[in-house]
Amino acid sequence: MPERKPLRIVHTSDVHLGAYAGSGDAKWNARRELMELTFERVIDLANETNADALLIAGDFFDNDRVPEETVIFAAETIRRFRGQTFLIPGNHDPMDPGSIYWRHDMESIARRLTIVRGHKGELVEPEGLDLVLWGRAYLDTDWHFKPLDGLPERVDDRWHIAMGHGHFVREGGEMHRSLLIKDSEVAAAAGHWDYMAFGHWEPHADVTTAGVTAVYSGAPMPLTDANRKAGLAAVVDFNESGVQWTMRRVDPRRPEDVPTP
Repeated sequence: MPERKPLRIVHTSDVHLGAYAGSGDAKWNARRELMELTFERVIDLANETNADALLIAGDFFDNDRVPEETVIFAAETIRRFRGQTFLIPGNHDPMDPGSIYWRHDMESIARRLTIVRGHKGELVEPEGLDLVLWGRAYLDTDWHFKPLDGLPERVDDRWHIAMGHGHFVREGGEMHRSLLIKDSEVAAAAGHWDYMAFGHWEPHADVTTAGVTAVYSGAPMPLTDANRKAGLAAVVDFNESGVQWTMRRVDPRRPEDVPTP
């Protein structure tokens, strides 16, 4: 097989578009607009770095009731990205019948967008990229949802990325948590999956385990400024040296200008 081509992705999650819609409070309306601006900056980052793909690891929308204009804004903004976009639903924007991703045809606006809809897990093999991507669609009706349940083994020599929206716990931790991702599940992916793109946590975190690179990008803009480890997106490179990632600030404010809660 020919040597696999290098790959660059931008990884984000927990964008929460539509948060505070209809609140009528000027403070929260301004926050919602700042969150939209920051997602636009994620797209700018993906274009400026010549990324091949953008990964959105759940909770793209804040809830299932966001206004239609927010959905159109989201799709039109994704359309600006020159590469391919892959999105999994999270607990705030689940894939249950009749939910937001079924009511609105975002993919007809953003033609290079792929929404992972398979509840039991779905493999995506994008045309033109040496990439195999896997993710599960969250359903509100599945009270025992496990984001990595059913993760398959490596298909071939292409780059393999697993997306998951859930709560990572190391051995001896809070195993009662919902949307549980166990460290043993990540470790079991060694040799099969090159990168795990996680969402569900607003702060960025590196949860790499047993040689499997696993990262929470964190929210590009948190719901409140109480979270001081957000405002970032991950730029991830896959090449002959392996997998390397860096965090890039997308919050348009200078850190020293972020108000203290």
